[in-house]
Amino acid sequence: MIQDLLYRCPVCGAFDWLEKDRCRSCGASFFKPTRSTARMNGETAPLSAWYAKTCAFDLPAGPDGFVMKSRRVRVSQESVSGLYKGFAGITAYHFTRAPLDTGNLTLSHTRLSFTGVSVRLAVAVEDIVSITIESNTLIVVDRRHGPLFFDFLEESGKMWEDLLRKVLVRHHAPEEIVEFYPRIRLGTSFKRHPATVQGHLRLRVPDRRWYRKDTSILETILKPMGRLILSTAFKIETSGMENIPSAGPAVLLANHTSFLDSVFLGFFIRRTIWFMAKNSEYRHPFMKWFLRHASTFPVRRYTTDVLAVRNAVRVVAGGHLLGIFPEGERSWDGSMLPIRTGTVRLVLALGVPVVPVGIRGAYEIMPRWTHSIRRTSITLNAGRPLVLPHIPIPAQTASDIADASRTIASELERLARGNT
Repeated sequence: MIQDLLYRCPVCGAFDWLEKDRCRSCGASFFKPTRSTARMNGETAPLSAWYAKTCAFDLPAGPDGFVMKSRRVRVSQESVSGLYKGFAGITAYHFTRAPLDTGNLTLSHTRLSFTGVSVRLAVAVEDIVSITIESNTLIVVDRRHGPLFFDFLEESGKMWEDLLRKVLVRHHAPEEIVEFYPRIRLGTSFKRHPATVQGHLRLRVPDRRWYRKDTSILETILKPMGRLILSTAFKIETSGMENIPSAGPAVLLANHTSFLDSVFLGFFIRRTIWFMAKNSEYRHPFMKWFLRHASTFPVRRYTTDVLAVRNAVRVVAGGHLLGIFPEGERSWDGSMLPIRTGTVRLVLALGVPVVPVGIRGAYEIMPRWTHSIRRTSITLNAGRPLVLPHIPIPAQTASDIADASRTIASELERLARGNT
């Protein structure tokens, strides 16, 4: 629902505000002509603009720094379910979630507290090292408990992510937080001058082969069928496909506004694309089997996943096409998210061709705040390989990362607008 994103009235800031297309508090009218725009009190603007107004309101002011108490929440911890083996020598541990209890969360300026039937948890703000969200699950990593998964059963998890971010910004001020995951990074976290580099020119990982072939025969069979089905359901156009190398190692970077982005890219780009997929997608045996044959490998994006990085290097070292959504997650409001520092550092260290692909129209099909699909047109625009320097990780500086991030972001935004 749209309230998962616009959890406060963009006009007055009230919570639980929308009822019969009006704000319960201030009476402002609300209408959504499209999935990427909204109209309030007769003013039509992009959804990103209304979300920005929602985020601009201060934290709720309560006694003793109290911010908010949740409705029903289920808390889980991380557990290891076994070793995952994929094509091209991919190997990783598969993590699942073990439910602990159901109860309520309380957020204040100094801590996040959970009170359940049998479990009580207290997470000090100063101990939080990472926060992000998957679906309606807030993921908090702290020094004492490790990853904690809070499933919001009756309200917006996005609201709680944004509120906790505001608390963290307040805690770390005046230093600026530039990233909240895979770990909280401050503006002072990056080197200003390169380190001495010896033996780091090429990233290398051990060559392991669990299968004789690097790809599944199912992909050869299903790709033509998938293209036919998708072309029937949606109007799909492609351009610039000649910019994608037909062979050899390369990295494909694309903007990310819909769950279906990887599906469109996988079926309409002729080469096999190796995508990272969030670890939670592998929890069911069928999905684990399917994702293995779809040439994916798991990543825990709420923490620094060394195995995922090693597998990315392994894919490229094997001469394959590695696909990455450099924003790290789907956009909630259709606007471009900041480029992830980890992605930029990996791309610079790999030193292989980097091809940007802009996806236009996918947000209207299935934005992150809904599960319904609408039929519309899609355009995939592949640009020319980016001119990025090959810089080993120890030699990378804050300016190197910032320059590459700007180049990637501007090119993806240009291609997503339909410019070729």
